[in-house]
Amino acid sequence: MRVFQHTISGPLHFSGVGLHTGAVTSATILPADPDSGIVFRRTDTGSVIPATVECVAGTAYATVLSAGGAKISTVEHFLAALYGMEIDNAVVEVDGPELPILDGSALEVSRAIASGGLAQQNVRRQFLRVWENGKIRRNGSMVAISPAVDLEILVTVDFPASAIGRQWAKFTLTPENFLKEIAPARTFILREQIDELREAGLAKGGSLDNAIVVEGDKVHNTEGLRFPNEFARHKLLDFLGDIALLGRPVRGSILAVRPGHTVNRAITEYLASTGYSSFPELPVSPGKVPVHIQVTA
Repeated sequence: MRVFQHTISGPLHFSGVGLHTGAVTSATILPADPDSGIVFRRTDTGSVIPATVECVAGTAYATVLSAGGAKISTVEHFLAALYGMEIDNAVVEVDGPELPILDGSALEVSRAIASGGLAQQNVRRQFLRVWENGKIRRNGSMVAISPAVDLEILVTVDFPASAIGRQWAKFTLTPENFLKEIAPARTFILREQIDELREAGLAKGGSLDNAIVVEGDKVHNTEGLRFPNEFARHKLLDFLGDIALLGRPVRGSILAVRPGHTVNRAITEYLASTGYSSFPELPVSPGKVPVHIQVTA
């Protein structure tokens, strides 16, 4: 992991449809000062929304942030790209209520960051170190944490559709690993969920251009899969986007079983809590007795 903070070298522009709203929006990532973190700016309303776990307003099918009465939704892919490419400080300007979904992955944003270049800032990064074992369970999902030198994540998923089934993805964070192994993994949906989501006013912008559609043993996308375990890799991508809301790079080992935005938020809130984050510099202690953290539905 990089020792010093980084921002991007210059503006990066993106545009496309929002996955859930169906609104066409444009987004621009701009350089930002050291210690400013990641901030979303709604150019259509003038609102500023910090990318922090305290601003999470919803986790149903996407992560939604809110501040001062303004919201920005489906932030997880852009945040995963920034976190995976180790960008500490940036302003993301958006002219609508939802970020463009692009191709359903973080690849376009990550490639743009890599091509545009990074700017090192003369301020050291402040790491959040996992210093004891912990575990959160929620609604059939589980996330366990333990000390480690780097950020290591293992994700497992289990879906009834045989095209997905049981699969896993393992990842150690470096920008090179993220760009190659995780950024290309696209969001996905079961065919039988589409009508239900649209009746709820969601997935208005969803299509085979920005999501994998699975029905039983069939993948409807002509392209097929980019990885045999693309589904687990995308869940890992979402997890990175959600823990990016900590505002600090994490050093620890994480096991996520059937993760989703709700349990991701719970573990992020725990790591961000005063009682935990007040001890970030303690040495790793893999021999400590596990702490069980129960989160009720």
